[in-house]
Amino acid sequence: TATFTVNPSAGAGGTISPSTAQIVNYGATPAFTITPNTGYTISSVIGCNGTLVGNTYTTGAITADCTITATFAILTYTVTPSAGLNGGITPSTPQTVNSGSTQSFTVTPNAGYVISSVTGCGGTLVGSTYTTGAITADCGVTAAFVGVIDLTVSALSAPATLTGGAS
Repeated sequence: TATFTVNPSAGAGGTISPSTAQIVNYGATPAFTITPNTGYTISSVIGCNGTLVGNTYTTGAITADCTITATFAILTYTVTPSAGLNGGITPSTPQTVNSGSTQSFTVTPNAGYVISSVTGCGGTLVGSTYTTGAITADCGVTAAFVGVIDLTVSALSAPATLTGGAS
């Protein structure tokens, strides 16, 4: 019986198993498991006239040496910013962020206002910059502002009168 070599190959972002060349008989239909790394998805698997069902790639009937190539794509998520009245957030449009990355926003209050809070996406505010935590799902960042209260304190001057005495 004739034998042929099926060469598996995986690009960055995942693995193919088995990962070494497989010697198979004429007409065999070997199966390979395609596994994306965390934060990645399977982009395509081609070669050897196979089909992908879930994470399993099964070749067509092998009649010659061939190569299976699996490619992967990083997952992306949308971070949607919004600002309440009396201020803004930049960028102000939804941002596409790679899985595991962060996104920064500049939060700017209008004159007479200050930032009261910025929340969402597990982030932190330092000065006027809000940086999300590592992004692993779609999320939103919301900025809120509050007016500055101008307090003027006046000291009243009045004569002091002491009464009473020692007993």
